[in-house]
Amino acid sequence: MVSFVVSPMKLVSLGVMLIGTILSVSSEELVGVWLGLELNLYGFLVIMNPDGHYSPEPCVKYFVVQSTGSILMLVGFVSLMEQHVVSGLVMSTAGTVLKSGVFPLHSWVPSIIKNSSWLASGLMLTWQKVAPLVFLSMILPSKSLWVVIVSMAGIGAVGGLNQNSVRVMSAYSSFVHTSWMLLGLTWSSVVFVGYFAVYSLSVGLFFYGCSLMNKMSMGSQLSSAASGMGLLMLMGMPPFLGFLAKVLVFLMSGSPVIVACIMGSVISLKFYIDFFYSMVMKSLVDKNKVEIKAIWSLVICMNIMGGALILVSFI
Repeated sequence: MVSFVVSPMKLVSLGVMLIGTILSVSSEELVGVWLGLELNLYGFLVIMNPDGHYSPEPCVKYFVVQSTGSILMLVGFVSLMEQHVVSGLVMSTAGTVLKSGVFPLHSWVPSIIKNSSWLASGLMLTWQKVAPLVFLSMILPSKSLWVVIVSMAGIGAVGGLNQNSVRVMSAYSSFVHTSWMLLGLTWSSVVFVGYFAVYSLSVGLFFYGCSLMNKMSMGSQLSSAASGMGLLMLMGMPPFLGFLAKVLVFLMSGSPVIVACIMGSVISLKFYIDFFYSMVMKSLVDKNKVEIKAIWSLVICMNIMGGALILVSFI
């Protein structure tokens, strides 16, 4: 039996995070957007190191980065209220880009993710991106947003090729998926919500399996299964949900920028497959080689079936 102990402080902090993001996304006033982001930040700082067992370095770095972004956004909002449109938009955009961790102010994400806990890393790559990305899509012109999308797809694909850390690899992987989410957000909020839900589920499964690998009481089969399923969904392999989410964005998007997103996903398959073999397959290959052959056969069959279904849907 495995017991999960959740402290009241963690529950309160998660509630503050949720309320902050919802307030920021649903607010029609600039002050409400800023207030929601601040509530989200304060709640997440507790989640990063609730018991003081982890290194304070990522907390301090994250606080400095987010506080700088909040100051830039606040100055930009005040400038907009004073009818200084150009300077206000520039400051607001710079602050939002810094807080969301997208190009060209993205370099802080891998270094903080590398030294954070699994829970904090997972939330940082998923929930913490919602409000900044939604606001960024509203204030950034389409052509500038396309530059961000193409850059994120390229940086994420190339940057993750030679990474040995799972967390750093996941950070660069999030850059590629962020390009897909931003592209979907430019066309439909429903597409963005669908892709974000699938991506969050994939990261959650992958990080949950990785966290179990550090606990001797848990069997390696459960951790390998969770990590493998999360990786397959992150890869976008058919017929898993990750592939269906990418197809949905592809069908809804009428922009040539989708080519950059596809190329980024294809290149990122290299480090996905490397980690899938080293983390999932190696833990089982010495136990039962027959099971491994069966698993690979099942994966190949599922890919063939998924590809056939997609082809039939276009006929």
